Amino acid sequence: MLITAFVATSSLAQTAEEQAKTWNEEAKKHLEVYDKESAIQRGNFQNKTANPFDTVAMYKAAEDALTAMMKCDEFDSQPNEKGKVKMKFRSKNQQTAYNLRIAVLQGGEFYRMKRDYENALVAYQLYVDSHDCGLLADYELMKADNYAARTAYMAAFLAYQSKKYPEAIKYAEKCKVLEPNGENSADADEVLLFAKKDNCKTAADSAAFISDIMALHKADPTAARYFNMLLGYYNTHPEQKMQWIEEEIVVNPGNKLVWAIKGEAEMNSEKYDEAIASYRKALEIDPTFVEVQFNLGTTLNSKAVALNEKLADKKTGGLTAENVKKVNAVLEEAKKELLKAKELDPNREKVNWAYALYRVYYSLKDQANYTEMEKLLNQ
Repeated sequence: MLITAFVATSSLAQTAEEQAKTWNEEAKKHLEVYDKESAIQRGNFQNKTANPFDTVAMYKAAEDALTAMMKCDEFDSQPNEKGKVKMKFRSKNQQTAYNLRIAVLQGGEFYRMKRDYENALVAYQLYVDSHDCGLLADYELMKADNYAARTAYMAAFLAYQSKKYPEAIKYAEKCKVLEPNGENSADADEVLLFAKKDNCKTAADSAAFISDIMALHKADPTAARYFNMLLGYYNTHPEQKMQWIEEEIVVNPGNKLVWAIKGEAEMNSEKYDEAIASYRKALEIDPTFVEVQFNLGTTLNSKAVALNEKLADKKTGGLTAENVKKVNAVLEEAKKELLKAKELDPNREKVNWAYALYRVYYSLKDQANYTEMEKLLNQ
């Protein structure tokens, strides 16, 4: 805020009554600037003219005038030396401050449209902070403030985008107070969760955050946002991940993602049979889950490779006819599952089944088909 240095320095030796007067005079100075520029703006609109005016100066003056009025009210509401409160400015300033809030919000929108997010954030924060200020607390028109919750969310969002996590948390929580239920509150929840996550600085912070997410997830186990945040955490804590997955399966066995994640963890641990079973469970829930369908095929291929190494003669590296049949049986199963992935994703937009099939056909010595896959890969 462009409040003058005079106010800051001279207020040190003043009584509360004198400081209230000083801040009131400060507000008048900024109000003069705002009135001058806004009068030209209104005249242009009414008369369809294009007289120049300073838009930025107008909105900054509105912010500074409102801020000064709020400071004035802080001192105006303090008791005098006799312990009595004799307010001189509140009733005079309330209507003006109410109108200035609207200008401040318009300024926030102006800055946001200009992609000046720093000044937009300042304006949005002031609008929200002034919602509960003493100056306007008992003003009748404030009861119909339909913009406060949305503006609080916007302040939280912009603060998060600027990595000002404590401010993002503050205004997201404020949004939830202003609107306990509804779209704005749901949006604020999203910002609040990510801001808390990114604001973690210590192990204790992380533990508290995960505890909060766990509680929210337990209350609503089907909400993707909580599950995904927990997944992100456990991806960085692999030693705890499998235990969490097992617990998730008990809580929500119909969640295809849990089975898919379980299968992936088992595949990475070379527990191929367990991974295959988990992937098949995910596909029972959603037969169109192409990523899992692809993983099932590649896991079967990995199982075949491992089986080949296990059954190979230690000296020659070769396989008996019987063992070739065993390995080929697994490869045939892998081929079948990968062909299903091909059906689900014929243009390879999600998974590269062509390379996986190439490997299987090569192992099966199916020259015609692996040549076809090779050509496809070289296109």
